[in-house]
Amino acid sequence: MLHEIAPHKLHNEFRTQLPKPDDCVILFDGEKSLLKKQGESFVIPRIKDFGESPLPCHYLFCVDDVGYFLAEPAFAEAMARSVPAGFEFKPVRTFRYMESPLERLGGATAAHIAKWESLNRFCGRCGCATVRGERERSINCPKCGNVVYPKISPVVIVAVHNGDELLMARNLDNPDKSRLFLISGFVEVGENLEQAVHREVLEEAGVHVKNVRYFGSQPWPFSESLIAGFTAELDGDPTLRVQESELATAAWVKREDIPPYDTSVSISSCLIENFRHV
Repeated sequence: MLHEIAPHKLHNEFRTQLPKPDDCVILFDGEKSLLKKQGESFVIPRIKDFGESPLPCHYLFCVDDVGYFLAEPAFAEAMARSVPAGFEFKPVRTFRYMESPLERLGGATAAHIAKWESLNRFCGRCGCATVRGERERSINCPKCGNVVYPKISPVVIVAVHNGDELLMARNLDNPDKSRLFLISGFVEVGENLEQAVHREVLEEAGVHVKNVRYFGSQPWPFSESLIAGFTAELDGDPTLRVQESELATAAWVKREDIPPYDTSVSISSCLIENFRHV
């Protein structure tokens, strides 16, 4: 999965350090990041790609000994107005398709932090311009003292079994129109993870489940989330009633009809492969 990079390691503890020429830099503009073209694919730019002058940026974390830095908004906005040759602003989801698993995790995690910072440049309580915390990863208001920490939203995803069939679906906004995935959704205020599983399956597919069991979890920076994966069994009538405002389609798919899924990025694929190999 995305976060599984052993023996390499993400060092995301808060600290400050200066950039080195080979460190990575994220230039974030809206929902896109500046990437460097490399053949038919993209890689994350390095500090040295922007010349020898000091680059206005601040430290985020390291993957092994490679630092990841975030360019200050004014510099990123200037690059967006005049994109250098050989570079292109691409949607954040592009990170998940990068060849290097280290850049996949590093880029996606950096973009998660970048979006959080971009949405909190002004205090939500009093409107004053904010500053970054000096002792922890936070955004602070110098006027009213309001402190904001990174947004991480809990999400559940569930593989629902009905004998040798798996409940598979595709969200309306999923850019992959060729495959089916699993029921998932954000946890609502006041419910636990298991309750969210029951609610999401009933809302989106119109069926009840039982024997909900925890499978595993993963960070999913593309939606600023932490995803908890579960398995469950159909409880009762298998007739599907698709929530058309959320899903493009849903179906019970027999085990032998499920194609292989790449488990290197998402817990959804891991849950599907787990069922396919039972």
